[in-house]
Order: sequence, then C-alpha cells, then structure tokens
Amino acid sequence: MNSDSATTPSKAVYFAYGTLLDVNHMRNFCTSAQTLGVMRFKGYRLGFAYCGSNPGTGGCTLVEDKDNTIYGMLYEMPAEEKANLDSAGVDHGWSVKQITVLNDRDEEVPANTHYIADPSGPQSPSDDYVRPILTGARNLDLPAAYITQLEDIITSAQKSEDLK
Repeated sequence: MNSDSATTPSKAVYFAYGTLLDVNHMRNFCTSAQTLGVMRFKGYRLGFAYCGSNPGTGGCTLVEDKDNTIYGMLYEMPAEEKANLDSAGVDHGWSVKQITVLNDRDEEVPANTHYIADPSGPQSPSDDYVRPILTGARNLDLPAAYITQLEDIITSAQKSEDLK
C-alpha cells in the first residue's frame, strides 16, 4: 500500500467507526476485508443523522468535536469491494471522506471513511442498528471510557426520538 494514499488501483484502506466496527458486519459488505488495527481520528465524535431529504435513511456520521477522539478499525480490502461499499453508502446519502488517522505509535495513516455530508437532522437509531457498533467496540477492546461515551451518545440519540 502506498503510504501517501488510501487507495491504489488494487487495494483500498477504510476507517470504520460505526456499524462496521464489528468485523463480522464488515464482512457482510466486504468479504475480503482484512483488519489493520485500531486507529484514532482526532477532532470528531460519533453522531446519528438523517441523509438529505429522505426521512427514512440515516445512520452513523462524523460530528466535528475538536476536543474528542473517535476510535475505529482500519481495514484493507480489494478496491472493487471498497467501490461496492462506497456505492451502497453514497446511493443512500453518505459521502466519502479522505482522512488521516493515528495508529498506536501516533503515526499518521491515510484512509477513507463515510459520513453524512448534508444531514437533514438528528436520527434516532434502532437497537438493531447500534448493536454492531457496541459489539465491535467491545470485541476490539476499545478503552472503557470510549465505550461509555458511545453508550451515552446512543442513549441520547434514542431518547431524542422519544421526546417527539
């Protein structure tokens, strides 16, 4: 893999911070995805939003938060599988973002990820939707404080729907 790019003609690198934290869930979309390790992305936190004007579509997104760090799994996969993942997300309102994450030695690693570029409002995720997020975070043995933060974000997002 070329160190200055997250994609080559044959391989792609993807940073998963939401439902695709669960390796088994990722393999539903990219059967050949290989884990490269837990990474950190500074200045963001997990959020849930609706995509554009479609009130039935939404999910995980990045929310700018200069004092926060989001954890995720870095995957490498064949470029064609990444293209299929992009197509599935982009067709439903997600955009591809090129980012730089940090590994456990604080080295910068280029990657791609998905986020909702034009959210139309907050979304209340279902228990089924958030299950792979929490399963992945726990299976990856992410820091306990970060898992608590995820649980709090999810609880808050689910309660916001209850107030409507």
